[in-house]
Amino acid sequence: MTRELIVTLVAFPRSLLALKLFQSLEMRYLLAAMILASFCLVPIGNSYAQTPNNLAIFVQIKVVDSGGNLVSYMEATKITVTDVSKLNLLLDQNSPVFSKSFVTNGAQKFEVIKANDTVVHTSDTIVSQNMISSSDGQHSIVLATADHDGYPVVKGDTVTAYWTLIRPA
Repeated sequence: MTRELIVTLVAFPRSLLALKLFQSLEMRYLLAAMILASFCLVPIGNSYAQTPNNLAIFVQIKVVDSGGNLVSYMEATKITVTDVSKLNLLLDQNSPVFSKSFVTNGAQKFEVIKANDTVVHTSDTIVSQNMISSSDGQHSIVLATADHDGYPVVKGDTVTAYWTLIRPA
């Protein structure tokens, strides 16, 4: 039996070599494909909006039931600013709704503006968006929206959206 095995290997050395070469190339392609795929799967931190004038916005949302129990805490993954100039005009106001402070990073100074919006829901619904809007008394205009996966609320649930806006000072 050993003799037949040796003859078989000797008789087909080229095809065996070709098979080994094909397998090694196949492994190389597979390895290259896995490396490229891993770069595509790397999560990119995109849970904030950054506008052309370097206004960064972060939104966290907390849902508490009527008994005071935490139901959900999430961060919005898509924030859209519909009118940057009007949003900046709103943020320039000295409103008691805004908590303003300054931070310095190297030589650059930034203004950090925080605002909380709390709503007690009066009926069952599903919420998938939080907004900053401005009103002139007759019309209301949405200036920024925070889109997220959404969460169900029932009557009596309290939802607080924590907005943090950072812009150059």
